Amino acid sequence: MDLRIFDKQLNALGVIDEAASVIWTVRYFDVGEFKILAPITDNNRELLVRDRVVVKHDKYTDYTDADGAIWRRGAVIKYVHYTKDETGQEQIEATGYGLSKWLSQRVIAPTFSMTGTKQAIVNELVTRNIGSKADTARQFPQFITITQSDFGGVSIDYSPEYLKDLGDEVKAQCQDGKLGYDILVNERTKQFGFYLYEGRNLTDGNTDGNPPCIFSRDFDNVTEQEYENSVENYKNFAYVRGSSDSNNVQMIATFDGAGASGLDRCEVLVDATDMSRSVEGDSGTSTDIPDATYKTMLENRGATELATMIETYTFKSTIRADSNLAYKDDFDLGDRVTCIEKRWGIKINSRITEVSQTWEKGKTTLEATFGESTPTLLEAIKKRR
Repeated sequence: MDLRIFDKQLNALGVIDEAASVIWTVRYFDVGEFKILAPITDNNRELLVRDRVVVKHDKYTDYTDADGAIWRRGAVIKYVHYTKDETGQEQIEATGYGLSKWLSQRVIAPTFSMTGTKQAIVNELVTRNIGSKADTARQFPQFITITQSDFGGVSIDYSPEYLKDLGDEVKAQCQDGKLGYDILVNERTKQFGFYLYEGRNLTDGNTDGNPPCIFSRDFDNVTEQEYENSVENYKNFAYVRGSSDSNNVQMIATFDGAGASGLDRCEVLVDATDMSRSVEGDSGTSTDIPDATYKTMLENRGATELATMIETYTFKSTIRADSNLAYKDDFDLGDRVTCIEKRWGIKINSRITEVSQTWEKGKTTLEATFGESTPTLLEAIKKRR
């Protein structure tokens, strides 16, 4: 494994000298992150600089397009720290985020309305705010949308919140649509590509014809395991408060996510008064949204919010490097697999939502997170806001 450093125009600057430790984490529904600990050498000092782009090279590739071009996940350095211990050893610590963090450098402006699948909605959000439909000053240089398969799904009426963080909205729409996303790097063409993808169904007994992928200590392919289950944030029925209708009466829509009643029904109020009753077209003219369409859009907002308030369960496993299942070949980020722990009485079909690779002292470890992790306090606060 080596770490290649580029500037924001993807001009190659060099390769980091041997690092003491590297932790590289990628996520399906969210932004990844990394941490590098390396000795202070002239080369490392010149390369490990804030806002530089880091691309990991190992035996894996993240995507190969129809033309055979290789795309890899990249990250951007956001924090650099120099230290010197009592023995005189000097070290650089560099940390940062996956390139999809750049989505949060934009807010959604102007707003728009459309009817389409989650795939179409996410692509439209990205194209309008950093891609070819954005104002020139808002476009990312050397940016394209990587060719995608048709993921299907139901078309809905949609209009985003004006001036909402683009990264947050892409994350919410992808989570509701069960899609993964990232921004990849093509070093040969010096391009950044928005990567929207869908994991495979590799569960035991899947009907897609895929060979099953089963993680269990009985199969000797995992070592350490940790299981967590929580309903602290769970809601299944949304009252969605919107703006006033044409009769100046505030519109309230509902979305029932489970058909539950009694103590099983968990209600929440979603404030969608930010959702405009009109949209600005490409010509700059404003058009009112009909009441019926607006109500449907409120219901869809409720569905999107409930998708983030689900029962959460996490199965974290350290995967044996020499096991019967090989990363990227037999399983990958976003795939749905089967996890079994007989002593705990647990068998779940779950998505791989996070993969963390660690290189340290010549040893490589791989840790995977299956399922949805419990929201952090900061995420919960942002959700309530």
